[in-house]
Amino acid sequence: MLDDKIILENSRRLNVLYVEDDKELAKTTKDLLAIYFKSVRLLEDGALGLEAYKEYYKQTGSYYDIVISDVKMPNLSGIEMARKIRMLNTEQSVIFITAFPDFEYLNAAIEIGVDGFLKKPLELTALKNILYKTSQKLADKAIMDAHFAQIEEDNIENLDVINAKEFHSAQDILDDLEKHKEKLSHIWCDTPIVIERLAKHEIDAEYFRSHFGMKVVEYFLGVISRKNEAGNCPVIFIMLDYFKHKDLSLDDIFMICVHFKNTVTSYILSHYRFNQQLFDDISFILDSNFEGVVRNYLLLKGYTKVETTENISMETPVVEEEFITSYVDYVLEHDVYELQDLEEDIDTLSIKVTDKKRVSVDDIIVLGAGIKRYGTVLSNYHLFSKLGMKIILLGDNFQENASLLFENEEKRMNISTLLEGFVNDLMTWRREIFENNIENPHFLDDSFFSNVDTIIMFIEYDENSVVADESMDDADFFDF
Repeated sequence: MLDDKIILENSRRLNVLYVEDDKELAKTTKDLLAIYFKSVRLLEDGALGLEAYKEYYKQTGSYYDIVISDVKMPNLSGIEMARKIRMLNTEQSVIFITAFPDFEYLNAAIEIGVDGFLKKPLELTALKNILYKTSQKLADKAIMDAHFAQIEEDNIENLDVINAKEFHSAQDILDDLEKHKEKLSHIWCDTPIVIERLAKHEIDAEYFRSHFGMKVVEYFLGVISRKNEAGNCPVIFIMLDYFKHKDLSLDDIFMICVHFKNTVTSYILSHYRFNQQLFDDISFILDSNFEGVVRNYLLLKGYTKVETTENISMETPVVEEEFITSYVDYVLEHDVYELQDLEEDIDTLSIKVTDKKRVSVDDIIVLGAGIKRYGTVLSNYHLFSKLGMKIILLGDNFQENASLLFENEEKRMNISTLLEGFVNDLMTWRREIFENNIENPHFLDDSFFSNVDTIIMFIEYDENSVVADESMDDADFFDF
């Protein structure tokens, strides 16, 4: 068993939020946690825990170091609480305590990316091991953050500040911005107001940054280098389409975009002596982009009139769903690659589950998770959201009925055959969409929906529930 001194070396500086509705267990565990941590705040359900988490940030300007929570609780489950917390702080360390190995909850927890699980009743060795592991991880991160902060400070101190006479436009600082584009995307997307506006619509800030933020920064740099046209960024158009799907208000869009402008201008003005021409160039590019964002979003939302800042009404057409001219531009490249990889994984697993000697319940659960992930990728794009939600439903059904399918070999064989055909159709659909840019992206929707309904029917069908009364003669059969 780990020595307490080893754990305390890292844990004694940490603050913990502990959420547990079992009062007896909560008191015992809190007393135990208090030995190792600087402070332990105890709440009795997920809703109160979430509010306490937000309040702690308002008061201290920092988040709890570790969140330890029961999984099943009234008002708000530990899973949902952790999911909402992760929207506020993508790097939050979370440990779950659970009495039952419920696959639905465990899969959800894994998707969130928790640091570990503890079983009820708590076992001291397991508790110490996970406390040590998590505390060490946070200590390592603190060291790395301090290291990189020192490097950044040294870089800024030794930065040759460009004299205002030595450059005339934004083009002159392009190389520096290219080197720091990753940092720019983090500064923008980690701004509290941006995180808040995204979280309000259940959008993870890191998901937003990796899927859209970096691409927007890169396009902006392309405008500076005159490769791209200001206000006509296809990635921004994809981002707006995603925002429409999530039903963001124009006010939320405004705040997110304004903070991109603030991020860029603050960075430039903090690294270079003020130059009016530079400021005018950057402002023009950012304002042009912002104007394009507003107009495109209003078009996507179906407005027939756009009010300008001068209160002049301009007629604009209502954009139909078929506004997409290239699905390769519409769907992010790495999402297309992920769909292709998922097709191969699903196809491989659908074959594996037919082998009674090799298949396990976990294999069927993983198969369901792969199907759900395929649907989730599609549902991020409103043009494919109906298909995506239907596929998610299919994945849920596999996971919920994993044990049933494992026990019933005949049912499993039949469903596997149907699933292989469904995956082949998905491959055909993806190739036609992203390689041949087919005019009608919904050309297989009816077939997909029918196939999903059929597979689900086969999964849920219980032949034992249909019992024929052999004593019934033909006359009785037709006698209603």
